[in-house]
Amino acid sequence: MMQQGDDFRMTRRVAFADTDASGRAHFTAILRYVEEAEHAFFATRGMAVISEQHGWPRVHVDCDYRAPLAFGDEVEVLIVVQVIGKTSIKYTFAVKKGAQLCAVGSMVIVSVES
Repeated sequence: MMQQGDDFRMTRRVAFADTDASGRAHFTAILRYVEEAEHAFFATRGMAVISEQHGWPRVHVDCDYRAPLAFGDEVEVLIVVQVIGKTSIKYTFAVKKGAQLCAVGSMVIVSVES
């Protein structure tokens, strides 16, 4: 299970399919990277993101984009658990390219039965 303050880091490269006509990572790609890291984080805790009986839909997302990412850039996604409620988890995230902060935000997910 997760606890407040738990964190998780994941690296990946920006794929060509994630870029827009300007050659920069599309804003939705950044949120997919965060979701990918979230799923990997759940897996390290032995938790399923979705099953026949259970799921974790998003009920709130915010993101501030600070610097662009481009095709081939290696990025690190950091997730930190901030609040664990009775049925919800709120975490913050940061997406970096090297030392440069490219995006920050938070997400709230809620446990629901299918």
